[in-house]
Amino acid sequence: MKCSLSHLKKSYYSLLLGSTFLFFSFTIFAQQSPQFSIFTANSTMLNPAFSGWKSANYVAVQFRDQWSGYSTTTDGGGNLGTSWVSGSFGITPKIGIGILFYSDKTPSGVSQQSFKVQGAYHLNKANGIWSFGLSMGTQSKSFDGRNFRLRDPNDPVASLLSGSAVSQTLPDFGLGVVYSRGDWQAGLQVDHLSSPSFSFDENTASMPLARVVSLHGSTEITLSDYFDVLPYALIRYYSGNLVPEAGARVYYNKLFYLGAGYRNGDAAMGLVGVSMLDRKLEVGYALDISTSNALTKSYLSHEISLRYRIPERSTKIKAAPVRTPRFRIL
Repeated sequence: MKCSLSHLKKSYYSLLLGSTFLFFSFTIFAQQSPQFSIFTANSTMLNPAFSGWKSANYVAVQFRDQWSGYSTTTDGGGNLGTSWVSGSFGITPKIGIGILFYSDKTPSGVSQQSFKVQGAYHLNKANGIWSFGLSMGTQSKSFDGRNFRLRDPNDPVASLLSGSAVSQTLPDFGLGVVYSRGDWQAGLQVDHLSSPSFSFDENTASMPLARVVSLHGSTEITLSDYFDVLPYALIRYYSGNLVPEAGARVYYNKLFYLGAGYRNGDAAMGLVGVSMLDRKLEVGYALDISTSNALTKSYLSHEISLRYRIPERSTKIKAAPVRTPRFRIL
């Protein structure tokens, strides 16, 4: 019982510290199922079942500049950017929670935001670890008609968007499961489970948010005392499209990594990262090179990932007095 109470105290300390980091992050960064190349550095981005995975506590921030330098002469200013802030906390060895917020915006005046709370239950069974996750929160979508360009003036949405800004927030849910055994793991996730439909309180239009099904897996292969390679794969299905993605990262002494990946029909990626502050802080960078429709957009996309592992607070245990017949030591 004492051990459980001690673990709970450490978990609550990490949760409090992490929530503080997240609060300040929310005040600084206000930016769908989003697309990131360094998703392996932030596993709750993939699946809510990773919340509190193996009792790890961390906060993470990621920024993506899609098609860097992209601009138009008819739409509004700005870039296609996505920001993500999240945290993962192990409350007990079997229970984890997560918090996430992301924002996606385009120069055309279309933006999307989401805030969710995640929960996971971890179970040791069948010589491995099963984890079951749930995410609950809201999904928001907005259109700024002052920047949005309509191709068809007879479109029923035209009167709704013309010269004004509209937005709507709807509840959104997701489910996930992960199985891990030894050095490999695999999972399945379904996001936007209820496929919320945005009508903006009008009967003229309905824009459902497509359900996204993701299958993912990864493993760790030891090459030597200093080198390890981590291959990974991700397959997403949404709106009738199947998007496979695969890659690998090679680590040196668990401190540096170089990697590469490929997203079918979209881009080739180069990855680099480093661990600092006694491996508490991990910084990653990804460069995407467009391989599809490159003439209609910029070639390069940039992404930065910051992840900070929250150390558990150590509790000092006072030594019990040692008594002898002649003297005692406190």
